[in-house]
Amino acid sequence: MVFSSYPFFAFFLVYLLLHLVVPARHRLALIIIGSTIFYGAWNPWLTPEERTFTLDPLELLSRINYRYVWLPHALMLIAYLGVLWMEAAVAPQNRKRRMVAVVVALLMPLGVVKYTDFIYADVLGPVFGWSGRPLGIALPLGISFVTFTLIAYVVDVYRRKYPVERRAGLLAGLVLFFPHLIAGPILRPHELMPQLAKPRPALRAFGRRLVFGLAVFSWGLFKKSVLADPLADVVDRVYVTEAGLTAIDYLLAIYGFSLQIYCDFSGYTDMAIGVALIIGVRLPLNFRQPYAAVSIVDFWRRWHITLSTWLRDYLYIPLGGNRHGRGRQLANLMITMLLGGLWHGASWTFVLWGALHGAAIALVHAVRWSPFYAAVRRVPAWLWLLVTFHFVTWVWVPFRAPDMATAVRVALGPFTAPLGDWETVLRLNAFPLALLAVFFVSHRWDNHRTIHRWARRLPQAVFWPLVALVWALAITLSQGSSKKFVYFDF
Repeated sequence: MVFSSYPFFAFFLVYLLLHLVVPARHRLALIIIGSTIFYGAWNPWLTPEERTFTLDPLELLSRINYRYVWLPHALMLIAYLGVLWMEAAVAPQNRKRRMVAVVVALLMPLGVVKYTDFIYADVLGPVFGWSGRPLGIALPLGISFVTFTLIAYVVDVYRRKYPVERRAGLLAGLVLFFPHLIAGPILRPHELMPQLAKPRPALRAFGRRLVFGLAVFSWGLFKKSVLADPLADVVDRVYVTEAGLTAIDYLLAIYGFSLQIYCDFSGYTDMAIGVALIIGVRLPLNFRQPYAAVSIVDFWRRWHITLSTWLRDYLYIPLGGNRHGRGRQLANLMITMLLGGLWHGASWTFVLWGALHGAAIALVHAVRWSPFYAAVRRVPAWLWLLVTFHFVTWVWVPFRAPDMATAVRVALGPFTAPLGDWETVLRLNAFPLALLAVFFVSHRWDNHRTIHRWARRLPQAVFWPLVALVWALAITLSQGSSKKFVYFDF
């Protein structure tokens, strides 16, 4: 159920009405039931043929593709019961071993479904001559985000940063809360569970929440439907076929995808935060103008913030962080980014993407330790901004490409394809080029403080027509059918 689609608008209207009338003590149950319906809307029902009884195990396994609605609940129960088991341990070493066992149990479904085919066909296949996809199961929506959210809960309880939650419903609310369920932000227990335990009165300051939430949601809708989706058509054409492409087409696709993925993913996050605000819940910020970063380290402090901090706290630091010398620190950074790339997808292209980011981050740290750092600091910030943006943009190529061959073709396309006619390119791509210009002009104001300030200061006679204009543009450009969010695949 895509946030920018008519079914979601209908779902949320009904949910909001129930939210306003259901007593606060039943609000958590409403979240669990509503979020389960939201998740199940992906593909909740079996076809008449699939309802027939069978004992064929492969047939039964294939039917699981349509019944993933149980998966977030099952993972939640593993974490809930696993933490109680962990806390029952007397000896510290037993407690640690049980924590590791629970984390492994949480990772197993993700590992099996997401990586079995990759390991079989792409890692071991070239060695043993294997081919094909033995499992062939569709990746459940949001499994990576659900798994990481629950690992954060388990590890935080182990570290005594959060108390054991003995109410299974609250943990279910943390996992299932529908604004973040499919594509984040990745939540820590302290960021949501206290809000669910003591919900705000539904009608208190509802008008202000509605205005702020709708403003943030509308900005996300603008980025998704007005910027990201039209750019997707330009990008897809280049990545799908190479017939008749020019160097300018390749450049438009490379820079277009850099903007598309940001507007798509940050647009989703803005809509999630806006929906949560309307029903009285605050979610953490996930983006902070990442294309204004002046280094790759700065970029990862601004891009997908909840993932980068998760990788830092639950992977990089446990690996040793910067506590065992500079060589070990660089190795830990590289391992973290490689696994971060694999988290995004089971493909060598994602491994390459993670490796390139890891190498760049390691290089930044190495330069800071070198005697040349004083000279580097004298370079103007705007120049480092351009270098960072272009590095990130070109490294998006393997992230977007379906395979290494396509990644190489697209990366070399601007240098190997014929230049093409600028007049023809401008005529055929005037709208996408205008979108690129709109993005670069608006990116400096792309933060929630600015949106809140405008929503608070603009007269009602200006605010509501402006929101209506954004929605009209979104509906017109999408023609009533919004594209799937990019991060639904991860």
